[in-house]
Amino acid sequence: MCFVHSEVSRRTFIEQISLGAAAAAAVSGVGSALAAAGEGVAAAAVRTPDLMVAQAPPGGGGARTLDGFSKVMHNRFNQDIPAFATVREGEAVQFLCRDALDIGTAATTLKPDGVLTLDLAKVHPLTGPVAIEGAEPGDVLEVEIVDVAPLVDFGCVTIGPALAGAIPEDQPFNSGAPFVQIFTFNKGQNTGFASFVGKDTGRKAQIPIAPFMGIYGVAPLRKGMYRTVPPNVSGGMGGNTDIKQFTKGSKIYYPVYVKGAKFSVGDGHMAQGDGEVCVTAIETLMAVTCRFKVIKNTIIESPQAIVPAANPTDFAMTKEMLAKGFYQTTGVGPDLMTDAKKAVRAMIDWLVRDQGLSLHEAYAICSVAGDLKISEIVDIPNWVVSMTVPRGIFQS
Repeated sequence: MCFVHSEVSRRTFIEQISLGAAAAAAVSGVGSALAAAGEGVAAAAVRTPDLMVAQAPPGGGGARTLDGFSKVMHNRFNQDIPAFATVREGEAVQFLCRDALDIGTAATTLKPDGVLTLDLAKVHPLTGPVAIEGAEPGDVLEVEIVDVAPLVDFGCVTIGPALAGAIPEDQPFNSGAPFVQIFTFNKGQNTGFASFVGKDTGRKAQIPIAPFMGIYGVAPLRKGMYRTVPPNVSGGMGGNTDIKQFTKGSKIYYPVYVKGAKFSVGDGHMAQGDGEVCVTAIETLMAVTCRFKVIKNTIIESPQAIVPAANPTDFAMTKEMLAKGFYQTTGVGPDLMTDAKKAVRAMIDWLVRDQGLSLHEAYAICSVAGDLKISEIVDIPNWVVSMTVPRGIFQS
């Protein structure tokens, strides 16, 4: 998840979910329970998934499966967490992952007021860590994404009032109230569309999907317990980067800080715009298969990657959808964050005015199908940030 458009600062948000009395108690309980468990903490009323959807690579002889679906393995970064498995280079591992908010099927019945009482101490459950033989500090770990597909047939977007910064405070309707939007698709589906039926208006859209994990990462550089919310919390170890290009076929490179690297993954997204502007993408429970390679004696400062496409969701859209083009808005000024908010607010305005969405529905569409880009940073003193949304996603 990402918080770039919140009026609440990133630091303030982290403090809110880390240091409140209830959150502190929850963190303490989760931390001690996880530390004492050799194989994770069983999740109440959750069983092994019906469908193991990730495919092992050709000639791989089948992938080993690490179950972070029916048990919570960890939800903080800490280099002292022992590896749950050790694998060889080239060996495929299937990671079963819970959703970012760790609410599972409860998302389908979550009411808007329920957003206000979500236990943010549970963000983000991770599957792992896995140690890779031969990985040592000073190496680079290559993570090949072999397959990504959902374990369930639904996903959700949630909006909370403290974080709905792109909706201006003086709006007379939907001004920051909590909101939940459900999207539907098929178990195991990793191409095509997720269906959107607006919770407020009933407006329908087909959201092009390109499943990926918001969090891939290795053990941090420094000792200590770290929240998952900020990326690169200690060194360039990855974490909550929410890079939508990290889909099937990607090769991602991470600096290794501890023996074995200790790789973990979580935060499954069916679709996300560049920016994830309303805090959530289409959040769901996911299976991802990875295999690993160690590049010896090589230093990088932060994650790098080879990705299949700059905009992977474009592949899902039909010729007819693409023929309708993209609506684009801009934000111009001396501050990139302010410019980004202007571009998002202008897109929300167009979606409400032209497409008949409510403000909350429009904000959700911006988060799952709207792409923010820095269009220009060379003409002092003003920079340009743009947002595009495909016009063809809406059903007449």
